[in-house]
Formats: sequence, structure tokens, C-alpha cells
Amino acid sequence: MLNIVIFGPPGSGKGTQSAKLVDRYNLVHLSTGDIFRQNIKEGTDLGTLASAFMDRGELVPDDVTIKMLEAVVSRFPKAKGIIFDGFPRTVAQAEALDRYLGHKNSEVTLMLSLEVEDDELMKRMKHRAETEGRADDQDENVIKNRIGEYSYKTAPLKDYYYAHNKAQSINGMGSVDEIFTELCRAVDQNIPREERKPEPILPKKAAVKEVAVKKAEPAKKAPAKKAAVKKAVKKVAVKKVAVKKATKAKPVKKAVKKAAKKVGAKKAAVKKVKKKVVAKKPSAKKSAQAKPAKKAVKKSVEKKPEKKVSKSKPKKTSKPKPSKKVVKKNTKSKPKSKGKRR
Repeated sequence: MLNIVIFGPPGSGKGTQSAKLVDRYNLVHLSTGDIFRQNIKEGTDLGTLASAFMDRGELVPDDVTIKMLEAVVSRFPKAKGIIFDGFPRTVAQAEALDRYLGHKNSEVTLMLSLEVEDDELMKRMKHRAETEGRADDQDENVIKNRIGEYSYKTAPLKDYYYAHNKAQSINGMGSVDEIFTELCRAVDQNIPREERKPEPILPKKAAVKEVAVKKAEPAKKAPAKKAAVKKAVKKVAVKKVAVKKATKAKPVKKAVKKAAKKVGAKKAAVKKVKKKVVAKKPSAKKSAQAKPAKKAVKKSVEKKPEKKVSKSKPKKTSKPKPSKKVVKKNTKSKPKSKGKRR
């Protein structure tokens, strides 16, 4: 038979995971809390006996609890095993369970402990209080007390199963499917290969994580030489990347240098022009000084007395004598003055 004891603090999801394990491996799910409540509700002899202890605030004796468990197990004769949820809670109960299973030529196969951080437990239980309306999950102080009580009481019990090489811790911080896959792997190690079922199919995100984990596991187990080789390969890859970056940067550097040279040439040309301008400035000053001198020369010239020019009498030019014919004509044409002579 496959007998599994599942541990987990309040809010760890052991009830959800127990139901999934029952379906996968055809197990009987025994929850002591459910068994007590059912027997008390039905009014059985064991139920009335258990309620008497509970009303007095006392723990139900292990013998009474074992008898309740036997009654439930007898209803499932074809079951391949039992999953115990919430039982045992003490070392004494664990020893009583071993005796009960010994009478049936069986024993506890595996103890699975769901490990969840306290902050995550608080979140889950608050969410459960909102969705399921459970009053015991609404008060933070009550939740803290339940978590502390679980840790205090189950610590010795874990040591008991670790001493018998039957305990295995399971990370309970993932999703429901991820945790269930880890539980199935732990259980399958205790089942013959021909009886094992295929691993449950995870969602895409979870499957990607599983592949990453599987790839990482061989790397952890690899010898130091392989690790050294990987480091060397990484260094070579880094160097290649650096070389590529350097080769890409060379054209840029050349362009920058060319641009710098052009800028330098322009600056040199500007300096030459400035020098020429500076060289021309003194000649301009000289020309400015020469202008007053020219003006002085002009004034001196103006002040000098002008030379007397001798006025020579014009030479008398002999007029040509008119021709006789012309004279005659002129004499004829003159009218005679009719005035009186004086």
C-alpha cells in the first residue's frame, strides 16, 4: 500500500493537494477533522466519546482516533493506499499509526511537508476568508497563533520521520500545478516504474520554468572542468563582442578625426585672415597721417603769390583790302544824306 502523511501549516494548501493526490493514485483521504465532525454529527459511539473529550478541552485519545480511522478505511477495501491529512500531530500519534499499519502488514511510505513562508500564509488565509467566508481566517492574531502552534507541535514530528528516512520537504510557494508536480515526483520515487503515470501537464509558464530547472540541474552536478570550460567560453564570447564593438567604433573615430582636422584647418584660415587684417591696420594709420600733410601742401601752394603775366599788346593785323568791285558796290548802295550841312 502507498501510505502518505502530508504536513503543512494552515493555508499551505495541503487539503487541495491531498484531493489531487487521491484522484491520481486512487488513495483514501483521511482528515481527522472531517472524521471527528462526521462522527459527532451522526452520533456514533466514537463521536459521542470524542465530543466528551473535546467539550472538556482535552485532546481526543489516540486509541479513539485510530478506531475512527479504521472505520473509514474499512469502507475502501480496493484503495491502493491512504493519505493522512492532519494526522498524526504528535510523536505518540505517529507511533500509534505505525502500530495500526503494522497489524495490516503495511507502514507509512512517505511524509511530505509543504514549506510556505508566513507572509504568504497570511495572504492565502485572508483570501480564503473572503472567498469561503471562514471566520477562523479573518483575525490576523488568530492566524498567527495557529501558525505558531503548528510550527511548535510538528517540529518534533518531522524529526521523527526524518530519522526513519521517510520525510521530504516540498516547496509550497509556487502555483497549485507546480506544487502538485513536485509532490507527484516525490511519490513516484516510491512506486515501481511500471505503475507510474505520466507527469501532469503544466501550463505554458510553468512548463518553461520546469525546462529551465531541468537544464540547470545538470550544470550544478557537472564537474569543475566543465564549469571552467563554460567560463572560458563566456570570456571568449565577451571578447568577441568587445572586438565587434571596437570595429564598429573605428569608422566613427575616423570620421571624428576628419571633422576635427577640418575644424582645425578652418581655425588656421581664420587666424591668417586676422593676421592680414592686423597687418593692414598700420598702413591705414600711415595713410591717415599722410592726409594732413597733403592738406598742408595744398594750403602752402594756395598761399604762394601768383606770377604777373605780362600783357602784350595784340599785334595789329592788316585787314585785307576789299576788292574794287566790292567797294564800288558799297559806295553805290550808301544813301545820300539829305540833311543840312552845318
